[in-house]
This record gives sequence, C-alpha cells and structure tokens, in this order.
Amino acid sequence: MVNKPLARARLINQGVAGPLQIAADTGSPAHAQEIAAYFGASQGQDFPGAIAALAYRLGTATAVDAVRQAFEQGLLVRGYPMRGTVFVTAAEDLAWITELCSGGPARSAQTNRPRLGLNDAHIDQAAQVLHDIAVDDGTTRTELFASFEQDGIPMGPGCGYHLLKALLHNGTVAYGPVVGESARMENRVMIAKKWLPHGSDLEGKFNGDKHAATVELLRRYLDSHGPATLRDAAWWSKLPLGKLRQAFAEIAEEYVSWNEVSGAPGSAAAVPGEELWVREDALPVIAEYDKAANKPRLLAAFDEIILGYQDRMYIVPEAHHADLVPGNNGVFRQAVIAGGEVIGFWKRQGPAAKRKLVIEEFKPFSATREKRVQARFNAYPFATA
Repeated sequence: MVNKPLARARLINQGVAGPLQIAADTGSPAHAQEIAAYFGASQGQDFPGAIAALAYRLGTATAVDAVRQAFEQGLLVRGYPMRGTVFVTAAEDLAWITELCSGGPARSAQTNRPRLGLNDAHIDQAAQVLHDIAVDDGTTRTELFASFEQDGIPMGPGCGYHLLKALLHNGTVAYGPVVGESARMENRVMIAKKWLPHGSDLEGKFNGDKHAATVELLRRYLDSHGPATLRDAAWWSKLPLGKLRQAFAEIAEEYVSWNEVSGAPGSAAAVPGEELWVREDALPVIAEYDKAANKPRLLAAFDEIILGYQDRMYIVPEAHHADLVPGNNGVFRQAVIAGGEVIGFWKRQGPAAKRKLVIEEFKPFSATREKRVQARFNAYPFATA
C-alpha cells in the first residue's frame, strides 16, 4: 500500500527531493564520489541511468560531466559487491563491500560453471589473461573476451559474462573509466589492485573485522535510505538479519523510530509490525522539504528510491506494480513521481536535438502537471545523446 509521507521522507533523505550534506564542492567529481559513498552502493545495471541518478542528485547543469570525470579519475567505479548485480560505489568502498557481501552470490553463480563447460582453473586462467593485457590502462570487455578465447578458455554463450563476473566477485577486477556512447557506453575493465585505492579492502579498512564493516554498511544504508527497517537492510545487502541486529545495537543511539516520532510527517502511517529507523538529525530536513517533495520528478529506471527496499509498493500503486517490470524480466521502467507516489512511466524518443517526452499516465495529468513534468524532462541529465 502506498505510504506517501514515508515516500516523501525517503525522497528527501536520498537526495532526490532535498539537499544532501556533502562537504565537496557542489557539482565536482568529488561531489559525485561523496554521494556514492553516502549510499554505500547504488544500482548500476543500466549504466546511463546510473549516471543520471547520480547527476540529478548533484543538481547542477554540468552534473553528467562531473560523474563521468569521477569515473575517469578513479573516484567512482562499478562492480558486483552484492546481490549478484551491478552497483556504483565510491572507489574506496568497492573492495571491502564486495568481500563482505558477495560470498553468497558468488557461490550461487559457481553452480552454473559445469553447465557452461567452465571450471575453477578457467577462472584463474582468465585472471592471468587480464593481468597480461590490462597492465596500464585496462581493457574493454570485447578485447578481454577475445583474449580469453585466444588463450583457449571456453567461450560459448554466457561464458564471457560468467568469467568476468567471477573476477568481479573475487576482487580481481573493477569497472573504471567510461568508454563509448549511447547504447555502447561501458566501463573499461581495470585490474582492481592497481585501480582501487591502496588499503581499501576489508583488511585495510577494518583490520579484517567483518562485524565492524557490517556496522559501517548498515549505517550507510540507514543514513541514505531511512526511514527503513533492518529487514530492508538485510534484503538490500543480503547480510543475515541477525548480524544486522547485532550491528544496529552499536549505532542505535544515532537513530530514532519513525513510527514513534511525535509530529513527524507520516508517523501515523508507519509500516505495521516493522520499526522504521531514521537519523534523528534528518528529521528537521525532512520536515522542511516535505512539501517540496510533492513536486513532479522523473526517475531513472533503477533508482534506489524504487529498488532500495524490499517492498516497492510504499511508492508504487499496487495496481501498477506489475507494469513497473513488464513480464517480471528484471528490466525496470522509468517512473514519474509526484505527491509521494509513482503516477506514471516515461521514456524519451528521438535524438538529443529532437528529444520528445512520452508519458504513460496512470490518471490524466492536469495542464499544470504536464507543464511541470515537461520542465523536468527538459532539465533531465541525460547521459547519452
């Protein structure tokens, strides 16, 4: 069931409808890095969409350039740190989050190896090939896959993807600078130990202490995604709920119960049976921007507002939830939000000079709303031409 006050609070805390407290110069590559670090990890499957999602949180006319520069400068990377899917992280966070969270997805993916005609020795062989060809400035996936085949590694359907994903899971690889445009946009494949900051692995950051790392990741999640439950954090990270409860005990004093905060927007509409936690110092900001959070906005397809929680129906009307992912194929549509809920889907048609907004409305928009949504489209930080 849609919970509009909760949705507005999350939109504000995630920086979609309110300012994030960032120390870096506004609109700089370092600003993009700090936003990524604030989230810990954010969805990155659709690379142009991931760039846009960071860019509209920067909120400047040159935000897309800043995000691309952050990748170029090694401040941002993509990888497979958790849930067996692609995320954007600050460079200093990829290694330790991957070590902490990728074990389950890596073991699950490993079961597919025999079906593909691959074995563990092929993973080691692929790592050596990578080190041979990506010594200085990395390589592209096309070049890497061709080199795998030349070295005698089986490269039937799905093999290249499996090998690269295994190298991302085990910390051999990171996705670095942006290459290509439009549908061909991708990251260069970099040797992680050369590209990521020294000492950014679990040992370097936390002396190998997984509990301390869990505390830090939980803090990042609740800070950026709150009000949220520990069960949300467990779903998001795939870390055991029991371990997250132990971690929360160490930082509980930093948070208050959204369910119980007297006078807080949405306190009477809290999620039944689940304690929603939010930073106490976030409450004044949420109250200040609550009205502004009603304004129409366009989201990228895989924005954390949609994919950062176990139950998406806090913001997506139940009648339209199936339309968000047609056929449940894992490809999410781009949402139009207003008033604390998704009110339709959007897409663009045509090249950059003739972009046209196409909207699928749940209910007819008023003329005023149409004008405001069009203004959002005109200002949207498209990452591709």
